[in-house]
Amino acid sequence: MSKKIVFLGLGNILLKDEGIGVHIIQELEKCSLPENCELIDGGTAGLDCLPPINEIEKLVIIDAIKGHKAPGTIYSLRPEHLIEDSSCEALSLHQVGIIELLSMAKKAGSLPGEVIIIGVEPKEIGWGLELTDCLKQKVPAIISNLVNLTGLKERIRSGK
Repeated sequence: MSKKIVFLGLGNILLKDEGIGVHIIQELEKCSLPENCELIDGGTAGLDCLPPINEIEKLVIIDAIKGHKAPGTIYSLRPEHLIEDSSCEALSLHQVGIIELLSMAKKAGSLPGEVIIIGVEPKEIGWGLELTDCLKQKVPAIISNLVNLTGLKERIRSGK
């Protein structure tokens, strides 16, 4: 059995664009993914809901990240961007948990084969269940980015 590709969407869907990771997971649920792909709505629980990290080949974390660029900017980061660069200002609201888990996994030698962090610059973080129009328009680009970065381009079919 091949190791898993885990897509972990983080965020609070009660706070508009802060919930982008969860909204992306909901969109991916409409697609036909290979059997070794697992979608996890991490909400605000974050990394606590992951299966054992040594069973994961690729871990893709999707979250809102404030990198001080235009709303809707898509960031593609690797763990070393967060672990080794303390001056990095592209801070997710969940980053402390991400840094701790990835640092511990790295030290224990059990870091997944590949970790990708997809961040999206929020336009608005405030009360509301919907993404802002700016981020709604970015959802197809975010999913395309995920598919390309994970090598699933030829193996995924849209459920729409």
